[in-house]
Amino acid sequence: MLQLHDKTRCRVCIAGFFILGVLPAFFVGGWCLARHLPGGKQAEADRLGRQLGMTVKLDGWEHLRPGVVLYKGLELADPETDQTILRCRLLEVNRRWSDEQGQPTLTLIASQPELPSAAIGKAWCWLQRLLENQLGRLDSDLQFSATELTLRADNHSQTLTDVAAALENLPGGTHAQIRFRLIGAKTPEPARIRIVRNRQVSPPTSGFELYTGGGELPCSVLAMGLSELKPLGPQCRFRGYIWASETPDGWEGEVTGQLVELDFGRLITGHFPHHLSGIGEVTIQRARFRHGRLEEGSGILAVGPGTIDRSLVASAVDRLGLVADANLPSSSREKGLRVAYQELALSVTLDTRGLRLRGRCNVAEPGTILSNGQNRLLGEPLQESQSVSALVRTLVPQSAVQVPASRQTDWLLRHLPVPKVMPILGTEAVPPTARLRLPETWQR
Repeated sequence: MLQLHDKTRCRVCIAGFFILGVLPAFFVGGWCLARHLPGGKQAEADRLGRQLGMTVKLDGWEHLRPGVVLYKGLELADPETDQTILRCRLLEVNRRWSDEQGQPTLTLIASQPELPSAAIGKAWCWLQRLLENQLGRLDSDLQFSATELTLRADNHSQTLTDVAAALENLPGGTHAQIRFRLIGAKTPEPARIRIVRNRQVSPPTSGFELYTGGGELPCSVLAMGLSELKPLGPQCRFRGYIWASETPDGWEGEVTGQLVELDFGRLITGHFPHHLSGIGEVTIQRARFRHGRLEEGSGILAVGPGTIDRSLVASAVDRLGLVADANLPSSSREKGLRVAYQELALSVTLDTRGLRLRGRCNVAEPGTILSNGQNRLLGEPLQESQSVSALVRTLVPQSAVQVPASRQTDWLLRHLPVPKVMPILGTEAVPPTARLRLPETWQR
């Protein structure tokens, strides 16, 4: 056994004490002091901002344990406009490794997060950049959870509960999914929004789907992300399924479901020079759109009671061929007066072949589209199919010869199905092989 002098043993012990005790304590103390210096908080906020591509503000932060960080008073803002996108009282970030796949997972647990409704578009753009790897390729999957998430608008707010989101890197792309429930909405299962970035095609495309969980969601909430739902009224609710996929020429997808408590007065009067009042519902059996245009659709519409402008009644008779009954008040033909109705119900089929209408009023005789409760006011057209241009002229009547040119018709013709122009048999253009015969005076 090695024999050491007493002084040598003393020096070894002192060196070991400094190396194993004093130096680690010194470094840990310096590390803790550096993190609590006035610039430490801002340095951490800047580091997060570079990773997220946003402006980050923090009230404070601390390390709970190895790999777990707690952020206090977190605020994310758009770096260009400084518009607040997300506020969160507490956010716990836990980075862990999966034992099965060896893929790291970043788990985020939020306390009292708030998302201004005006910033949802910015949040969607940020998520799109994240899916497209514009912020750098993700080296880990993401999981987010919150007991409640508040959507703040100017004059009201909506609270989502049981919010759970996940972002997963797959071999062929990126997959993101959000599940939630809405306070006050009875849904058998959580609503789901799924977003996919497909890199197996060239160029890569994005797609999304929305499922309301078998219950009804307010369109005012859905309109925060889908602005097309804003004109449907504050009480309107949607139940069903929407999917859409991005293509080089625009979006294509399909909608099935039901709109209840739809404000037809706000929808019609806000877009066209007619009056139509009434609350009703629309059952969308199928609506398929492509390149931003409705390709084919079928559904059932039921509205009433309410009033309808006589100009709209006259246009429906003249343009769509609806049959005016003798029970239709004669005063309705006078300028400026309106017709009171009890029920407006019809089934609609619309595609490139045209428009087909069938009356579905319950009280009046079969084939009734508009009734006053007992008698028919308008019946379904005798002709089975009407042209799409006839529908446009009905809603925007200003010309007896052609479709009028206006902002309303421009909006309709960009969204309704239109047929391809085909030459009439025997009137085809001159084939390329035909020779042009010049006049004799030109040949001299």
